[in-house]
Amino acid sequence: MVARGDLGVQIPLEQIPAIQESIVKLCRHLNKPVIVASQLLESMVEYPTPTRAEVADVSEAVRQYADAVMLSAESAIGAYPQKALSVLRAASERMESWSREENMQKLLPQHQLAIALPDQISEQICNCAVEMANNLAVDAIFVYTKHGHMASLLSRNRPNPPIFAFTDNANSRKSMNLYWGVIPLQLPLSNNMEENFSKTIRLMKLKGSVKPGDTVLVVSDSDLNRPCAATSVFQSIQVRLVD
Repeated sequence: MVARGDLGVQIPLEQIPAIQESIVKLCRHLNKPVIVASQLLESMVEYPTPTRAEVADVSEAVRQYADAVMLSAESAIGAYPQKALSVLRAASERMESWSREENMQKLLPQHQLAIALPDQISEQICNCAVEMANNLAVDAIFVYTKHGHMASLLSRNRPNPPIFAFTDNANSRKSMNLYWGVIPLQLPLSNNMEENFSKTIRLMKLKGSVKPGDTVLVVSDSDLNRPCAATSVFQSIQVRLVD
């Protein structure tokens, strides 16, 4: 967490923006979720409208690809907690939309994290999957994961399309809520990937998240019932058209 209030006590105030950006970038390279917090909309503790500088501050945190931005006093003791949350969401969504448009088909540079061969394979598959998704301008990425590892590796690359992560593990679904660009859903999964894909396509069509004619990139593991999906060497990338 980048807690700017505490950070401002430790370093000169003028250094905070650069240090914040460095921390966010380092966390992304290390595949660690990062939250930017403290005084994002501080004036809304007392007033119903934020300052322009505060909106710009929220937008900058989103532009830096932080996984989350968090209110503090604004929602804990502020007079307008719901309004503050609405402003935070609106500013974040607008900047994220603009950022996706401006960085279309641009792959962020990554450092290799994995040491063991199976983990290296997972990492490279996810890197390639995001590059394919951006270059082909697919409408969504589907990932089937037991513990959320593959979803985190996809999120680390900050792809243009949304990532829908399907798991049958409740704890994994909760933890994936923090990953950038990931929309986690919990449902029973089998080792039959065609069956999983058909089931999830029906679900996402009902939700209105995909529609006939959309292109979906699918990242799958050959055996979702293994103790950890990251240990499986047999993984694949598919590009599917929604019927």
